[in-house]
Amino acid sequence: MYQQVILPKIRQQRILHDVSLELTYGCNLDCFYCYNDRDKPGQLLSLAQYEVLLQDLAGMQTLYLMLTGGEPMLHPHFFEIGSLARELGFVTRVRTNGHNLGPRNAQRLAREVDPYVVELSLHGASAATHDRQTRVPGSFERLLRNIGHATAAGLRCILVCTPTAWNEHEIDEMFDLCDALAVQLRFQGPVAPRDNGDLEPLVIQPATQVWEKIEKGLAARRPATAPTEAISSGDGADIGSEPPATCSVGVAGVDIDPYGNVQACMHLQRSAGNLHEQSIARIWNNSPLFLEARARAIDAAERLQGQPLNQLGAPLHCIAVEENCNKGCGGNANRATGNKSPELIRAVNLK
Repeated sequence: MYQQVILPKIRQQRILHDVSLELTYGCNLDCFYCYNDRDKPGQLLSLAQYEVLLQDLAGMQTLYLMLTGGEPMLHPHFFEIGSLARELGFVTRVRTNGHNLGPRNAQRLAREVDPYVVELSLHGASAATHDRQTRVPGSFERLLRNIGHATAAGLRCILVCTPTAWNEHEIDEMFDLCDALAVQLRFQGPVAPRDNGDLEPLVIQPATQVWEKIEKGLAARRPATAPTEAISSGDGADIGSEPPATCSVGVAGVDIDPYGNVQACMHLQRSAGNLHEQSIARIWNNSPLFLEARARAIDAAERLQGQPLNQLGAPLHCIAVEENCNKGCGGNANRATGNKSPELIRAVNLK
């Protein structure tokens, strides 16, 4: 009923339904393919500004809130923000690398924030693979311990993996690991350029065939009555009588970066307005950027009509990935999917 009746009405009425809060770009891991532009300038939002923002969102009937980063639990006011979100009745999701989710923080998270779900990043089924991608020795073993602390505290956990050339040989083992931990495994992709257009992460793009292997693993674990949901780029699919589009960007959600920039999504690095200068309601109701982003997603769907979706080897299409590839390739996205520099590949394989 939600997908067929409620969500189409929300979109028709242009209700701001879901918001992603990137609380910080700081992180205690150093993942090779991280897309965040850590040199992005700006004035950080204060706790008082987050309190006003959450009050405003509650008044706008926003339902879903995601606390993300960087690593959101590094934000000095993470628990205050999460606690207020709970008090105001948001359905809150926390996306974390799990490095700070020890027993005390796991209990605090369950008690003070009570998120609907905690998404934790998984980079492989072994310490060698996981730690290679995070570039922090011991991060795999710490993640496994902290998953135990989180589930013991009553938190509902989901592990999220981005397939890469470094972990594609462990897809089956990652499924087995999550089965043993009794947690769901979700995949997202593709590996994308960094938000500043840096194409270096693309050298660890996995083989195209890995997505078929992932779908088989998901299908084997999917209840017969469950809807099909295999691979995500972070946005929901379009529904109802709306024009076909490659993603749901521009219709019912926004991303807010640590500096108060309100964006159509976290990868489309254009600001519709800044919370240091305007309220979220004014930005949402008056900026043409959201309609422009929506038009781009519809245009992309029209261009790709009748073709199987395939972007950097993944079975989907993200307009932000396309834009960042163009940015990094001087306007020629085809270069981002072609042969990679042998020197760059050698350098990356040594990391």
